[in-house]
Amino acid sequence: MVENSIGIIGLGYQVPPLVRLNDDPIFDALKSNSSQKEILALFQGFERRHVLGPDESLVSIMEAAAEKAMIDAGVAAADIDLLMGCASLSRYIVPSDLGELHARLGLPERAMPLPLGNDFSNFTESLVIADALLKVGRARRILVVAGGDWTRAVDYNQGASVSAGDGAGAAVLGCASAGVRWIVQDQQALVRSDLYGAMFVSGDPIKTNGQPENQEYSGPYFHMTQDGYNDFKSFGGRTAAISAQQLLQRQGLSGGDITLIGHQASTLLLDAWADVLKTRPALSTIKDFGNMTVASIAVTLAAREEDIETPYVMLLALGLDLHAHAVLLRRVV
Repeated sequence: MVENSIGIIGLGYQVPPLVRLNDDPIFDALKSNSSQKEILALFQGFERRHVLGPDESLVSIMEAAAEKAMIDAGVAAADIDLLMGCASLSRYIVPSDLGELHARLGLPERAMPLPLGNDFSNFTESLVIADALLKVGRARRILVVAGGDWTRAVDYNQGASVSAGDGAGAAVLGCASAGVRWIVQDQQALVRSDLYGAMFVSGDPIKTNGQPENQEYSGPYFHMTQDGYNDFKSFGGRTAAISAQQLLQRQGLSGGDITLIGHQASTLLLDAWADVLKTRPALSTIKDFGNMTVASIAVTLAAREEDIETPYVMLLALGLDLHAHAVLLRRVV
């Protein structure tokens, strides 16, 4: 099996139709909250976000993205050997919504749903794992889907909420003598687990009387601690790009060889990474789609593939624990 016969053969994405602008009333309380001004200033670059309506589900846009990717790849549901990715946040803590997605797509019984819970690098990690499985012959077609509905998992009194948008992106990886568009060339992780707990999603206790059976909690939502605020600037703005630098050095490439697609939390991060890596401005969807968390890189790759002019794409993802994950894709000519 030749190297160029394994890789990404199809891409797709979907965002919900409802649009939330910067002047939406949901942000009114936040704008008048002086305690959030410093945090709010970190999240920049947004004009529109697509938001799931009350009667819409995350799985519905994941299903649409997956179907588009399979059509793009020229494969049917029966051809898929493994379903990977994430639904964040799933309807249940466990099992993952990938189980419902499996049913809605009509995937075969042999195609195990394999959720990855390392938000936000679920898509990039899935590409690497799928590539490895394909290369050792454990599968011939793998569907990767990443969907985020974090507009339902933020506190609209806190600064990070201004970035939240919903969306889903998908890729089909497979073995093909023709039709492979992108090869997973290499990867590099950078993990700072000593920063664990600075940013997280959980519910808060809202009633405590000393008896566990009477404990009540709020729904889960995103928390950014003071350490998280500091880490956003230091780890996010400076340290994370080192993973991509190491990858470029190992491959003997320069910033001019790559198009950068990064986590879409803020243009501050994207601009900082482009400056460190000496690339052109990062390719993004942040202005129109907002921060789709786990789905941002997948959606941007699918939505803006035609705008990529370089032979390589650098995907740079972040994780809340904290980690950075850089994946280099090479175009198949």
